Amino acid sequence: MNQHNLAAIAATHDTPFYLYDMDAASAHYQRLARQLPADIELYYCVKANSNPRVLRAYLGKVSGLDVSSGGEIEIALRAGFDARSMSFAGPGKRDQELELAVSAGVGIVSVESPHELARLSAIARQNGCRQTVTLRINPRFTGKEFPMRMGGGPSQFGIPEEDVDPVVAAAKADSQIDLAGFHIYSGTNCLEPKGILENVAQTLDIVGNLGRKHDVKLRKVNLGGGFGIPYFAGQLAMDADALVSDIVKLISHRKAQEPTLSDATFILELGRFLIGPFGVYVARVVDTKETRGKRYAIMDGGMNHCFPATGNFGQLIKKNYPIENVSKESGSMLVSQELVGPLCTPIDSMARALEVPRCDIGDLIAFRSCGAYAFSASPLLFLGHDTPLELVYYDRTYAVGRPRKKANAFE
Repeated sequence: MNQHNLAAIAATHDTPFYLYDMDAASAHYQRLARQLPADIELYYCVKANSNPRVLRAYLGKVSGLDVSSGGEIEIALRAGFDARSMSFAGPGKRDQELELAVSAGVGIVSVESPHELARLSAIARQNGCRQTVTLRINPRFTGKEFPMRMGGGPSQFGIPEEDVDPVVAAAKADSQIDLAGFHIYSGTNCLEPKGILENVAQTLDIVGNLGRKHDVKLRKVNLGGGFGIPYFAGQLAMDADALVSDIVKLISHRKAQEPTLSDATFILELGRFLIGPFGVYVARVVDTKETRGKRYAIMDGGMNHCFPATGNFGQLIKKNYPIENVSKESGSMLVSQELVGPLCTPIDSMARALEVPRCDIGDLIAFRSCGAYAFSASPLLFLGHDTPLELVYYDRTYAVGRPRKKANAFE
Protein backbone atom coordinates (compact mmCIF):
# COMPACT_ATOMS: atom_id res chain seq x y z
CA MET A 1 0.00 0.00 0.00
CA ASN A 2 2.97 2.34 0.42
CA GLN A 3 3.30 2.95 -3.32
CA HIS A 4 0.06 4.97 -3.42
CA ASN A 5 0.28 8.76 -3.15
CA LEU A 6 -2.37 9.27 -0.49
CA ALA A 7 -1.90 13.05 -0.45
CA ALA A 8 -2.61 13.26 -4.19
CA ILE A 9 -5.65 11.02 -3.79
CA ALA A 10 -6.92 13.21 -0.95
CA ALA A 11 -6.42 16.34 -3.07
CA THR A 12 -8.54 14.78 -5.82
CA HIS A 13 -11.20 13.00 -3.78
CA ASP A 14 -11.15 14.76 -0.37
CA THR A 15 -11.33 12.85 2.92
CA PRO A 16 -12.21 10.52 4.53
CA PHE A 17 -11.74 7.65 2.11
CA TYR A 18 -10.86 4.00 1.85
CA LEU A 19 -8.46 2.64 -0.75
CA TYR A 20 -8.30 -1.07 -1.63
CA ASP A 21 -5.38 -2.30 -3.73
CA MET A 22 -6.88 -5.20 -5.66
CA ASP A 23 -3.80 -5.68 -7.84
CA ALA A 24 -1.87 -6.60 -4.69
CA ALA A 25 -4.79 -8.56 -3.20
CA SER A 26 -5.28 -10.55 -6.41
CA ALA A 27 -1.59 -11.43 -6.58
CA HIS A 28 -1.74 -12.51 -2.92
CA TYR A 29 -4.73 -14.75 -3.65
CA GLN A 30 -3.11 -16.32 -6.68
CA ARG A 31 0.09 -17.14 -4.77
CA LEU A 32 -2.02 -19.01 -2.23
CA ALA A 33 -4.32 -20.72 -4.75
CA ARG A 34 -1.40 -22.04 -6.82
CA GLN A 35 -0.41 -24.25 -3.89
CA LEU A 36 -3.81 -25.95 -3.66
CA PRO A 37 -4.72 -29.20 -5.43
CA ALA A 38 -8.03 -29.54 -7.28
CA ASP A 39 -9.81 -31.04 -4.27
CA ILE A 40 -9.23 -27.95 -2.07
CA GLU A 41 -11.20 -24.86 -3.06
CA LEU A 42 -10.60 -21.32 -1.84
CA TYR A 43 -13.71 -19.22 -1.17
CA TYR A 44 -13.80 -15.48 -0.47
CA CYS A 45 -15.92 -14.35 2.50
CA VAL A 46 -18.07 -11.48 1.26
CA LYS A 47 -18.72 -10.20 4.80
CA ALA A 48 -15.08 -9.10 5.07
CA ASN A 49 -15.52 -6.54 2.28
CA SER A 50 -18.57 -6.49 0.02
CA ASN A 51 -17.56 -3.56 -2.18
CA PRO A 52 -18.84 -4.45 -5.68
CA ARG A 53 -15.54 -3.55 -7.38
CA VAL A 54 -13.65 -5.69 -4.86
CA LEU A 55 -15.90 -8.62 -5.70
CA ARG A 56 -15.49 -8.09 -9.44
CA ALA A 57 -11.70 -8.18 -9.01
CA TYR A 58 -12.09 -11.70 -7.55
CA LEU A 59 -14.48 -12.84 -10.30
CA GLY A 60 -12.94 -15.69 -12.28
CA LYS A 61 -10.23 -16.18 -9.64
CA VAL A 62 -11.84 -17.50 -6.44
CA SER A 63 -13.47 -20.93 -6.43
CA GLY A 64 -16.57 -19.54 -4.76
CA LEU A 65 -18.04 -17.16 -2.22
CA ASP A 66 -19.09 -17.49 1.39
CA VAL A 67 -22.23 -15.36 1.79
CA SER A 68 -24.06 -14.60 5.03
CA SER A 69 -27.29 -12.83 4.07
CA GLY A 70 -29.77 -12.32 1.29
CA GLY A 71 -28.19 -8.92 0.71
CA GLU A 72 -24.77 -10.48 0.13
CA ILE A 73 -26.30 -12.97 -2.32
CA GLU A 74 -27.81 -10.08 -4.29
CA ILE A 75 -24.56 -8.06 -4.25
CA ALA A 76 -22.62 -11.09 -5.47
CA LEU A 77 -25.13 -11.81 -8.23
CA ARG A 78 -24.94 -8.20 -9.44
CA ALA A 79 -21.14 -8.46 -9.42
CA GLY A 80 -21.41 -11.33 -11.89
CA PHE A 81 -20.98 -14.41 -9.69
CA ASP A 82 -22.91 -17.59 -10.43
CA ALA A 83 -25.20 -18.52 -7.54
CA ARG A 84 -23.96 -22.10 -7.81
CA SER A 85 -20.55 -20.93 -6.60
CA MET A 86 -21.98 -19.63 -3.30
CA SER A 87 -22.18 -21.19 0.16
CA PHE A 88 -24.81 -19.48 2.34
CA ALA A 89 -24.08 -19.65 6.09
CA GLY A 90 -25.15 -17.74 9.17
CA PRO A 91 -27.67 -18.03 12.00
CA GLY A 92 -31.16 -16.56 11.75
CA LYS A 93 -31.74 -16.92 8.02
CA ARG A 94 -35.21 -15.55 7.29
CA ASP A 95 -37.65 -17.41 5.08
CA GLN A 96 -37.28 -14.67 2.45
CA GLU A 97 -33.51 -15.24 2.38
CA LEU A 98 -33.90 -19.02 2.10
CA GLU A 99 -36.42 -18.46 -0.69
CA LEU A 100 -33.93 -16.22 -2.49
CA ALA A 101 -31.15 -18.81 -2.08
CA VAL A 102 -33.32 -21.65 -3.40
CA SER A 103 -34.85 -19.72 -6.29
CA ALA A 104 -31.49 -18.23 -7.35
CA GLY A 105 -29.82 -21.64 -7.28
CA VAL A 106 -27.29 -21.06 -4.49
CA GLY A 107 -24.95 -24.05 -4.57
CA ILE A 108 -24.85 -24.85 -0.85
CA VAL A 109 -26.93 -23.74 2.11
CA SER A 110 -25.05 -24.32 5.35
CA VAL A 111 -27.82 -25.30 7.79
CA GLU A 112 -27.42 -24.01 11.33
CA SER A 113 -30.31 -25.70 13.19
CA PRO A 114 -33.02 -28.39 12.93
CA HIS A 115 -35.67 -25.66 12.54
CA GLU A 116 -33.76 -24.11 9.66
CA LEU A 117 -33.51 -27.51 7.98
CA ALA A 118 -37.29 -27.96 8.19
CA ARG A 119 -38.00 -24.47 6.84
CA LEU A 120 -35.52 -24.92 3.99
CA SER A 121 -37.08 -28.27 3.09
CA ALA A 122 -40.56 -26.71 2.88
CA ILE A 123 -39.26 -23.88 0.68
CA ALA A 124 -37.46 -26.33 -1.62
CA ARG A 125 -40.70 -28.34 -1.91
CA GLN A 126 -42.63 -25.19 -2.86
CA ASN A 127 -40.02 -24.46 -5.54
CA GLY A 128 -40.11 -28.02 -6.86
CA CYS A 129 -36.41 -28.61 -6.31
CA ARG A 130 -33.89 -30.40 -4.12
CA GLN A 131 -31.51 -28.15 -2.20
CA THR A 132 -27.89 -29.14 -1.55
CA VAL A 133 -26.81 -28.50 2.05
CA THR A 134 -23.99 -28.90 4.49
CA LEU A 135 -24.78 -29.16 8.19
CA ARG A 136 -22.83 -26.67 10.27
CA ILE A 137 -21.46 -28.22 13.44
CA ASN A 138 -20.41 -26.49 16.63
CA PRO A 139 -17.50 -28.66 17.85
CA ARG A 140 -17.01 -29.49 21.49
CA PHE A 141 -13.62 -27.79 21.48
CA THR A 142 -12.06 -24.74 19.83
CA GLY A 143 -8.38 -23.93 20.34
CA LYS A 144 -7.34 -20.99 22.50
CA GLU A 145 -5.31 -19.67 19.56
CA PHE A 146 -8.48 -18.19 18.00
CA PRO A 147 -9.11 -14.71 19.51
CA MET A 148 -12.80 -14.76 18.50
CA ARG A 149 -14.52 -18.14 18.70
CA MET A 150 -17.70 -19.36 17.03
CA GLY A 151 -17.47 -22.88 18.43
CA GLY A 152 -16.38 -24.85 21.48
CA GLY A 153 -19.14 -23.63 23.82
CA PRO A 154 -22.75 -22.49 23.80
CA SER A 155 -23.22 -20.54 20.57
CA GLN A 156 -25.78 -19.37 18.04
CA PHE A 157 -23.56 -20.90 15.37
CA GLY A 158 -24.21 -24.42 14.14
CA ILE A 159 -25.56 -27.59 15.70
CA PRO A 160 -23.72 -28.88 18.79
CA GLU A 161 -21.53 -31.83 17.90
CA GLU A 162 -23.23 -33.98 20.53
CA ASP A 163 -26.72 -33.19 19.12
CA VAL A 164 -26.07 -33.58 15.41
CA ASP A 165 -26.99 -37.25 14.90
CA PRO A 166 -30.78 -36.80 14.60
CA VAL A 167 -30.30 -33.82 12.30
CA VAL A 168 -28.09 -35.89 9.99
CA ALA A 169 -30.74 -38.60 9.96
CA ALA A 170 -33.48 -36.06 9.19
CA ALA A 171 -31.47 -34.53 6.34
CA LYS A 172 -30.76 -37.97 4.83
CA ALA A 173 -34.43 -38.94 5.01
CA ASP A 174 -35.74 -35.70 3.46
CA SER A 175 -36.42 -35.99 -0.27
CA GLN A 176 -36.04 -32.18 -0.69
CA ILE A 177 -32.58 -32.13 0.89
CA ASP A 178 -29.31 -33.29 -0.65
CA LEU A 179 -26.83 -33.71 2.20
CA ALA A 180 -23.42 -33.09 0.64
CA GLY A 181 -21.37 -32.86 3.83
CA PHE A 182 -20.50 -30.75 6.84
CA HIS A 183 -19.23 -27.29 7.77
CA ILE A 184 -17.19 -26.30 10.82
CA TYR A 185 -16.02 -22.73 11.38
CA SER A 186 -14.54 -22.58 14.87
CA GLY A 187 -12.95 -19.15 15.13
CA THR A 188 -11.30 -16.24 13.41
CA ASN A 189 -8.09 -14.18 13.09
CA CYS A 190 -5.72 -16.89 14.32
CA LEU A 191 -2.01 -16.13 13.95
CA GLU A 192 -0.81 -19.53 15.19
CA PRO A 193 -0.37 -22.05 12.35
CA LYS A 194 -0.33 -24.89 14.88
CA GLY A 195 -3.80 -23.88 16.10
CA ILE A 196 -5.21 -23.74 12.57
CA LEU A 197 -3.70 -27.11 11.64
CA GLU A 198 -5.05 -28.74 14.82
CA ASN A 199 -8.46 -27.27 14.05
CA VAL A 200 -8.41 -28.77 10.53
CA ALA A 201 -7.38 -32.14 11.98
CA GLN A 202 -10.25 -31.99 14.49
CA THR A 203 -12.70 -31.12 11.72
CA LEU A 204 -11.55 -34.09 9.65
CA ASP A 205 -11.98 -36.36 12.69
CA ILE A 206 -15.53 -35.12 13.34
CA VAL A 207 -16.79 -35.27 9.76
CA GLY A 208 -15.06 -38.60 9.07
CA ASN A 209 -16.72 -40.16 12.11
CA LEU A 210 -20.12 -38.76 11.09
CA GLY A 211 -19.71 -40.02 7.55
CA ARG A 212 -18.97 -43.53 8.77
CA LYS A 213 -21.69 -43.51 11.44
CA HIS A 214 -24.43 -42.35 9.06
CA ASP A 215 -23.14 -43.96 5.88
CA VAL A 216 -22.68 -40.61 4.15
CA LYS A 217 -20.17 -40.43 1.31
CA LEU A 218 -19.02 -36.84 1.77
CA ARG A 219 -18.79 -34.56 -1.26
CA LYS A 220 -18.22 -31.21 0.48
CA VAL A 221 -16.35 -30.46 3.70
CA ASN A 222 -16.15 -26.79 4.61
CA LEU A 223 -13.11 -26.35 6.88
CA GLY A 224 -13.84 -22.70 7.65
CA GLY A 225 -10.82 -20.45 7.74
CA GLY A 226 -9.70 -18.16 10.51
CA PHE A 227 -6.31 -17.24 9.02
CA GLY A 228 -5.24 -14.08 10.83
CA ILE A 229 -3.27 -10.99 9.90
CA PRO A 230 -1.09 -8.93 12.26
CA TYR A 231 -2.58 -5.64 13.45
CA PHE A 232 -0.58 -4.76 16.54
CA ALA A 233 2.98 -4.37 17.79
CA GLY A 234 4.61 -7.72 18.50
CA GLN A 235 2.37 -9.68 16.13
CA LEU A 236 4.04 -11.49 13.24
CA ALA A 237 2.53 -12.55 9.93
CA MET A 238 2.13 -16.31 9.51
CA ASP A 239 4.15 -18.28 7.02
CA ALA A 240 1.09 -18.97 4.90
CA ASP A 241 3.00 -21.06 2.35
CA ALA A 242 4.15 -23.49 5.04
CA LEU A 243 0.69 -23.59 6.64
CA VAL A 244 -1.08 -24.33 3.36
CA SER A 245 1.47 -27.00 2.53
CA ASP A 246 0.82 -28.67 5.90
CA ILE A 247 -2.97 -28.51 5.37
CA VAL A 248 -2.62 -30.09 1.92
CA LYS A 249 -0.49 -32.92 3.33
CA LEU A 250 -2.90 -33.50 6.22
CA ILE A 251 -5.95 -33.70 3.95
CA SER A 252 -4.19 -36.01 1.50
CA HIS A 253 -3.20 -38.33 4.35
CA ARG A 254 -6.71 -38.39 5.85
CA LYS A 255 -8.36 -39.01 2.48
CA ALA A 256 -6.16 -42.05 1.99
CA GLN A 257 -7.11 -43.37 5.44
CA GLU A 258 -10.82 -42.50 5.59
CA PRO A 259 -13.09 -43.93 2.83
CA THR A 260 -15.92 -41.44 3.56
CA LEU A 261 -13.53 -38.58 2.68
CA SER A 262 -11.99 -40.10 -0.42
CA ASP A 263 -14.22 -38.26 -2.92
CA ALA A 264 -14.69 -35.04 -0.93
CA THR A 265 -13.86 -31.53 -2.02
CA PHE A 266 -12.65 -29.30 0.81
CA ILE A 267 -13.42 -25.61 1.17
CA LEU A 268 -11.22 -23.01 2.85
CA GLU A 269 -13.20 -19.80 3.34
CA LEU A 270 -11.00 -16.75 3.87
CA GLY A 271 -11.89 -13.08 4.07
CA ARG A 272 -9.63 -11.06 6.33
CA PHE A 273 -6.54 -12.93 5.17
CA LEU A 274 -7.28 -12.24 1.49
CA ILE A 275 -8.21 -8.55 1.63
CA GLY A 276 -7.33 -7.16 5.07
CA PRO A 277 -3.71 -6.07 4.46
CA PHE A 278 -4.62 -4.36 1.19
CA GLY A 279 -6.90 -1.62 2.47
CA VAL A 280 -6.18 1.75 4.06
CA TYR A 281 -8.53 4.28 5.69
CA VAL A 282 -7.46 7.93 5.45
CA ALA A 283 -8.88 10.83 7.47
CA ARG A 284 -7.78 14.44 7.92
CA VAL A 285 -7.06 16.29 11.17
CA VAL A 286 -9.56 19.15 11.51
CA ASP A 287 -8.73 20.34 15.03
CA THR A 288 -6.23 19.82 17.84
CA LYS A 289 -6.28 20.58 21.52
CA GLU A 290 -4.14 20.25 24.62
CA THR A 291 -6.27 19.49 27.64
CA ARG A 292 -5.20 18.46 31.13
CA GLY A 293 -1.88 17.10 30.01
CA LYS A 294 -3.08 15.22 26.95
CA ARG A 295 -2.87 16.14 23.27
CA TYR A 296 -5.83 15.34 21.01
CA ALA A 297 -5.99 15.30 17.22
CA ILE A 298 -9.59 15.42 16.02
CA MET A 299 -10.27 13.98 12.56
CA ASP A 300 -13.08 14.25 10.03
CA GLY A 301 -13.74 10.51 10.35
CA GLY A 302 -13.78 8.06 13.20
CA MET A 303 -15.64 5.05 14.54
CA ASN A 304 -18.58 5.69 12.21
CA HIS A 305 -16.27 4.84 9.31
CA CYS A 306 -13.68 2.49 10.84
CA PHE A 307 -15.21 1.04 13.99
CA PRO A 308 -12.69 -1.80 14.60
CA ALA A 309 -9.88 0.73 15.15
CA THR A 310 -11.64 1.84 18.36
CA GLY A 311 -10.94 -1.57 19.91
CA ASN A 312 -14.64 -2.37 20.31
CA PHE A 313 -14.77 -5.12 17.68
CA GLY A 314 -13.46 -8.18 19.50
CA GLN A 315 -10.51 -6.71 21.41
CA LEU A 316 -10.39 -7.29 25.15
CA ILE A 317 -7.80 -4.55 25.62
CA LYS A 318 -7.61 -1.55 23.27
CA LYS A 319 -4.54 -1.67 21.04
CA ASN A 320 -3.65 0.77 18.29
CA TYR A 321 -3.85 -0.21 14.64
CA PRO A 322 -0.82 0.47 12.41
CA ILE A 323 -1.23 4.23 11.91
CA GLU A 324 0.87 6.84 10.09
CA ASN A 325 0.87 10.60 9.81
CA VAL A 326 1.53 10.63 6.08
CA SER A 327 1.85 14.44 6.02
CA LYS A 328 5.06 14.40 8.06
CA GLU A 329 8.46 13.24 6.93
CA SER A 330 9.85 10.02 8.30
CA GLY A 331 12.26 10.73 11.10
CA SER A 332 10.15 13.57 12.54
CA MET A 333 10.05 13.75 16.32
CA LEU A 334 7.40 11.45 17.81
CA VAL A 335 4.70 12.88 20.04
CA SER A 336 2.24 10.98 22.24
CA GLN A 337 -1.32 11.90 21.31
CA GLU A 338 -4.84 10.55 21.11
CA LEU A 339 -6.59 10.39 17.73
CA VAL A 340 -10.36 10.82 17.85
CA GLY A 341 -13.18 11.22 15.38
CA PRO A 342 -15.91 13.88 15.19
CA LEU A 343 -18.63 11.95 17.06
CA CYS A 344 -20.36 12.87 20.31
CA THR A 345 -19.26 9.77 22.22
CA PRO A 346 -16.09 8.99 24.20
CA ILE A 347 -15.72 5.64 22.47
CA ASP A 348 -14.87 7.49 19.25
CA SER A 349 -11.19 7.08 20.12
CA MET A 350 -9.19 5.72 17.21
CA ALA A 351 -5.78 5.57 18.91
CA ARG A 352 -4.55 6.20 22.45
CA ALA A 353 -1.07 7.24 23.56
CA LEU A 354 -0.03 6.93 19.94
CA GLU A 355 3.61 7.80 19.26
CA VAL A 356 3.67 9.41 15.79
CA PRO A 357 4.94 12.71 14.40
CA ARG A 358 2.85 15.57 15.77
CA CYS A 359 -0.59 15.65 14.12
CA ASP A 360 -1.48 19.18 13.08
CA ILE A 361 -4.59 20.59 11.42
CA GLY A 362 -4.69 19.47 7.79
CA ASP A 363 -2.49 16.40 8.29
CA LEU A 364 -3.54 13.12 6.70
CA ILE A 365 -3.73 10.08 8.97
CA ALA A 366 -3.61 6.60 7.43
CA PHE A 367 -4.97 3.52 9.20
CA ARG A 368 -3.36 0.46 7.63
CA SER A 369 -4.68 -3.13 7.37
CA CYS A 370 -8.24 -1.87 6.95
CA GLY A 371 -9.32 -3.92 3.95
CA ALA A 372 -11.55 -6.25 5.98
CA TYR A 373 -14.26 -5.69 8.58
CA ALA A 374 -13.74 -1.93 8.51
CA PHE A 375 -16.27 -0.13 6.29
CA SER A 376 -18.54 -3.20 6.45
CA ALA A 377 -18.46 -3.36 10.27
CA SER A 378 -18.97 0.34 11.04
CA PRO A 379 -22.06 2.32 12.19
CA LEU A 380 -22.03 4.42 9.03
CA LEU A 381 -25.17 6.44 9.77
CA PHE A 382 -24.34 7.35 13.36
CA LEU A 383 -24.83 11.11 13.84
CA GLY A 384 -25.61 11.66 10.18
CA HIS A 385 -22.12 12.20 8.75
CA ASP A 386 -21.43 11.32 5.12
CA THR A 387 -20.22 7.80 4.49
CA PRO A 388 -16.57 7.58 3.38
CA LEU A 389 -15.65 7.27 -0.27
CA GLU A 390 -14.34 3.83 -1.27
CA LEU A 391 -11.70 3.70 -4.00
CA VAL A 392 -10.49 0.52 -5.67
CA TYR A 393 -7.13 0.22 -7.44
CA TYR A 394 -7.29 -2.58 -10.00
CA ASP A 395 -5.47 -3.16 -13.26
CA ARG A 396 -3.34 -0.12 -12.35
CA THR A 397 -6.39 2.13 -12.38
CA TYR A 398 -8.21 3.98 -9.59
CA ALA A 399 -12.02 3.81 -9.65
CA VAL A 400 -14.80 4.70 -7.25
CA GLY A 401 -16.12 1.54 -5.63
CA ARG A 402 -18.81 3.33 -3.64
CA PRO A 403 -19.38 7.10 -3.66
CA ARG A 404 -19.91 9.13 -0.52
CA LYS A 405 -23.52 9.17 0.61
CA LYS A 406 -25.29 11.65 2.82
CA ALA A 407 -27.46 10.36 5.65
CA ASN A 408 -30.59 11.60 3.90
CA ALA A 409 -29.76 9.35 0.93
CA PHE A 410 -30.96 6.44 3.07
CA GLU A 411 -34.34 8.00 3.85
